[in-house]
Amino acid sequence: EIETMTKTDLHKLQVERLRETIRNAAKTPYYSKLFSEKGITPDLIESIDDIRKIPFTTKNDLRTNYPFGFVTDKGAGAVRLHSSSGTTGNPTVIFHSQRDLDNWADRVARCLYMVGLRSTDVFQNSSGYGMFTGGLGFQYGAERLGALTVPAAAGNSLRQIKFIKDFGTTAVHAIPSYAIRLAEVFSELNINPRTDTSLTTLIIGAEPHTEGQRKRIEEALGVKAYNCFGMSEMSGPGVAFECPEQNGLHLWEDCFLLEIVDPDTLEPVADGEIGELVLTTLDRDCMPLLRYRTRDLTRILPGDCPCGRTHRRIDRIKGRSDDMFIVKGVNIFPMQ
Repeated sequence: EIETMTKTDLHKLQVERLRETIRNAAKTPYYSKLFSEKGITPDLIESIDDIRKIPFTTKNDLRTNYPFGFVTDKGAGAVRLHSSSGTTGNPTVIFHSQRDLDNWADRVARCLYMVGLRSTDVFQNSSGYGMFTGGLGFQYGAERLGALTVPAAAGNSLRQIKFIKDFGTTAVHAIPSYAIRLAEVFSELNINPRTDTSLTTLIIGAEPHTEGQRKRIEEALGVKAYNCFGMSEMSGPGVAFECPEQNGLHLWEDCFLLEIVDPDTLEPVADGEIGELVLTTLDRDCMPLLRYRTRDLTRILPGDCPCGRTHRRIDRIKGRSDDMFIVKGVNIFPMQ
């Protein structure tokens, strides 16, 4: 029902959850001070457009207020934290309550179910565990789905392939470059993944990749490869996910308020125009974030998706607003 809500009902739910998020954020040192200075209260929110009355939050704000400045009730309800992989200065740390972890697992399970996975599947996760959210995020999501999970973790391709064969793995989560490496090892071992394994589905994400790269992976492994988008500040994987149409990623708008803004003027851009992705959490207890500037560049894909889901789709990430450089008047991003 949530995935196919009318836009009117979805907006109504977002307004209710945004008010509650503001009420909850007032329990954090950072937002308590900000709201007092700006006169921000839940009553300010009458429509989702009223989100613009709230200032943006940046990664620098998180680092400056490390470690507990964005945590409600001094972290009393926290049961886990995840940290960014930054090597200098304070890392970006996100705290989770048990309810936050449950909601996160539900979202990932929703994503996996959307692309056809069921409790009868065997899900192998080749992501790193620990502070990196791709490991535990998919682990708990696949368990919530009821699938048999194989927490193979990163690397050791020979063992990965042995597990795929021995346990009848049907779905694998891997970063795109490692998926290509797996295909190479399959070939070196003279194993045909199309005929010698039960693989049908690959979940890819966590690094930029082109449509051509996705097609090469699908052809080499004999799978359908679905793009996943997430970030540790928004819990991790499961923020947005491709449906079987493979034409943009549905961003779960019951959990996140989506904005695309011009990175220079910070004004909203029209659907279809590339801008910076800004996200607000709508269902997080321990560390709510309001208008978080992700620095990722994407666009809202206009029109409805043939799959019937009403949550808007974003395009795959084009680059980042903070790493662009100009060569002879042309904007260039390193991923290009």
